[in-house]
Amino acid sequence: RMLFWRLVLLGMLYLSLSFGQLRENNAQQRFARSVVNMDDMLNLEDDLVSNVEKLAEALARKAKTIKWGVFKMMKRRQEYKSSMEIFANPIDTFSLIRHMQSNWLMWLLYLETPVGQEELFFVDSRMPLLPKYFDFIDAAEGIRKMQATYQMFSSDIAKGLLDGVQYNSSLKPIDCLAIGLHLMNNSRWYAAEQWISASIEAYDQKSSQTDMELLRGPKLADLCRILGQVQMKQRNHEGALQAYQVALKLSPHDPEIYEEYRILEKRDLTLSDIEPIEQDKDNSHERLVLPPCCSGRCQVPRNLSNLYCVYNHVTSPFLQLAPIKTEILSIDPFVVLLHDMISQKESTLIRTSSKEHMLPSATTDPDASDDETQVDTYRTSKSVWYSSDFNDTTKKITERLGDATGLDMNSTEFYQVINYGLGGFFETHLDMLLSEKNRFNGTSDRIATTLFYLNEVRQGGGTYFPRLNLTVFPQPGSALFWYNLDTKGNDHMGSLHTGCPVIVGSKWVMSKWINDMGQEFTRPCVESSLSSNEVLSAERLII
Repeated sequence: RMLFWRLVLLGMLYLSLSFGQLRENNAQQRFARSVVNMDDMLNLEDDLVSNVEKLAEALARKAKTIKWGVFKMMKRRQEYKSSMEIFANPIDTFSLIRHMQSNWLMWLLYLETPVGQEELFFVDSRMPLLPKYFDFIDAAEGIRKMQATYQMFSSDIAKGLLDGVQYNSSLKPIDCLAIGLHLMNNSRWYAAEQWISASIEAYDQKSSQTDMELLRGPKLADLCRILGQVQMKQRNHEGALQAYQVALKLSPHDPEIYEEYRILEKRDLTLSDIEPIEQDKDNSHERLVLPPCCSGRCQVPRNLSNLYCVYNHVTSPFLQLAPIKTEILSIDPFVVLLHDMISQKESTLIRTSSKEHMLPSATTDPDASDDETQVDTYRTSKSVWYSSDFNDTTKKITERLGDATGLDMNSTEFYQVINYGLGGFFETHLDMLLSEKNRFNGTSDRIATTLFYLNEVRQGGGTYFPRLNLTVFPQPGSALFWYNLDTKGNDHMGSLHTGCPVIVGSKWVMSKWINDMGQEFTRPCVESSLSSNEVLSAERLII
């Protein structure tokens, strides 16, 4: 029961709805949770680089002036030395005294005058716009969840090999180290060791690194030392000793590495061979919450009987003229893929109009006493809300959805346009909101969910139903529809689903939740969707 209600809470989406308007507040940017602001960040870096270039030019001008002054003074000094009657001429004497008394004061003022104050002020003014540490945490967790879900090696990711596809991208040693240190801070030693090892493998000739990277590090000896520390946490004393030996060979005069190595040697001699390895909670946790079949390559057999594709012309009189291509994916619960539900023009309009209003997706408990929302780790995306009649596009899509499902679109929630970012995902959850005690007391609940796919995703980003062994990958213009409640109005656990991590690309979807109250005549309570001809909704396709 506790697991069930945790899954329900994961599906509770925050609704702060004002009729016909977008939902906005002063939430944090959370750059890693959507790709919509990536171009803004690149534009910001362009401005910062141009500003630093101006600073470099100002420093170069000052350096040029200083070199010119040094040259002139050296030239005068040579003239004085070559003179046979040095300082016999009162003019030379006066000129030298005046130069030493006045010019060096001017040089002191010139050298003390700061250069690039305007440029430094510009950088300081842009600092609040840069990603914060929690943005790095989001990004690191996105990479890690993507890695664990699709069972990728850290070294492969660092080389740009993502789930069997090679890309012309790679991570630098400092990138791998940053992920490893983040995992170490959370005592996730096994995963941390993979990333520290990947940083060592990615550490190439210094010529391939920029001066700034060489300035910041990491040095190869430091990486080996950190690897030894991680292995010690896992009681791998032999591996730790080998890592420290490599570190000492690379940096033989480092007192800290030497001291840690000596302590490790003594400790290795006193420890028992049967000392248990420190447990790494990271692996068991990820196996619990991460879906095993997001790749769509599960070996578990599925029952494909009675599933087919059909032109739906039964749920609306209009469909007699323009039937909708419908792919039946599951009968119980009823899951279908509706093709050609949104045109490319409509998808583009929705995405472009939403970009400036996207905020980190939040969740809340509808039974709570307040409306406080929380941006949590189990859902990494940004979203915005639209009413069904927000514009002509949403009106047409709503009408089209009513025709395709046979349900009453007057009993629906707002559209939620969602964009997933780096490794963007939504953990396994249920969409219905109500608990059992509030099930049949007149409170409305989500009888069905529609998920519109607004673009193509290059890799990953599927919708996975673990109890059906079904993974549906985004198909631009299509809409995935399923029932959350069975024909008696009870929770249907088969509707349990996951938003799988995006590997490459940007995933845009638009969700629409349909409420049960108002569907009494279109989808009445019956024993089974197969037992009555009175069902007017899309389930008529399987009767």
